[in-house]
Amino acid sequence: MLAYPIRLHDQEEAQRILESIDVEPCSVEILSPKSQHLNILIKSVKTSWANIIKQEMLGSGGDAAISRSSYACKEAHTDVLMMGNISVLKRFVSKMRMQPDCFKVVADEVEKIITQNPVEIKIGQRTFDLSKDFIVIGILNVTPDSFSDGGKFNDRDSAMRQVEKLLNDGATVIDVGGESTRPDSMGVMTLEEMDRVIPIIEAIDKEFKPLISIDSNKPDVIEAALLAGATLVNDVSSGNAVMSSVKAINKWKASAIVMMNLTPNSYSGSSTEEDLPDVIGTFMDFCISKRQKLMEQGISNERLIFDPGIGFGLSDTDIGRLLKNMYSFTGSGLAVCSGLSRKSCLGRIIGLGLSERDALTNAISLSLMGQGVRIFRTHDAKGLADVIKFYKSIEGI
Repeated sequence: MLAYPIRLHDQEEAQRILESIDVEPCSVEILSPKSQHLNILIKSVKTSWANIIKQEMLGSGGDAAISRSSYACKEAHTDVLMMGNISVLKRFVSKMRMQPDCFKVVADEVEKIITQNPVEIKIGQRTFDLSKDFIVIGILNVTPDSFSDGGKFNDRDSAMRQVEKLLNDGATVIDVGGESTRPDSMGVMTLEEMDRVIPIIEAIDKEFKPLISIDSNKPDVIEAALLAGATLVNDVSSGNAVMSSVKAINKWKASAIVMMNLTPNSYSGSSTEEDLPDVIGTFMDFCISKRQKLMEQGISNERLIFDPGIGFGLSDTDIGRLLKNMYSFTGSGLAVCSGLSRKSCLGRIIGLGLSERDALTNAISLSLMGQGVRIFRTHDAKGLADVIKFYKSIEGI
């Protein structure tokens, strides 16, 4: 006899093992959901509701943790940690639908998480199924002072050579930026930024016809870039620029990357030693609130991508917590972009120079792929494309 632990990452993998054991075919469908344990955290639940949720989870074969004062309803709200496998959570949803109508929102939220419908993202005329498609955003900084490649591509010929290289290396999107957001960088005037990016975007669109992103926080620059051929807005201003440009974005049916920026009074990057009380909840609240506001303005969910803003007001500890918990967001149906490429936190934590950070960036990206992240902004398109090929081969995508 030989015994060893096994980690079943999804129901398909569980079905494969069950079939190899020669389990009855009808039992495979019943048993595979039982192999998938899932924890769901619900924030700020009424204590009266929390007690019912706990009892229904226990009755379904799982459990739920609530605050100790909630049992006597001594406080108004509590967080709830639900624990169970997929079969347990499906039973819980059925039970909650037999409760009064006010519990429908709980059943709906849990069902949405356990159903895990494929997320689709549209950029320009292309649609990406994030259950199997990856989006590689190649960075093109046409600036004299960007932290990694400032001054290298700020003339037309060098920029076009770099675009050709990025596309040949596997980039899906070319992200054009004309203003550095490195720590302590000096901003540029709108006309200067437009002079840097618009001719390059027009030339890229004419010569290569790829998907093009504009990396800017200025509405006038964004609108001019969309007119020149961009179909994606990369906004480091926590969505403020997207909100200000919403008419142009809707007119051109553009998409947006909305980045959480916790840098006080600045759009430049920065670090802090102060940890947030709950960085996962902070980013989740950011995504949900921004999505609601932007959808109310006419931007569809399939055109919204969210970036946690690594390097923009987060501590190294909180960066680590985000990187370990990206599934909280992808598992909630959000399209998340990783913008970790060559960031200064890699240098601080590991002691790597700029030229040495690509391998570590790609190693972390592989980990994020296992958590459902499919959108990556990178300086090293070739290295990332190779990692994606490897990931797809081992996952059978």
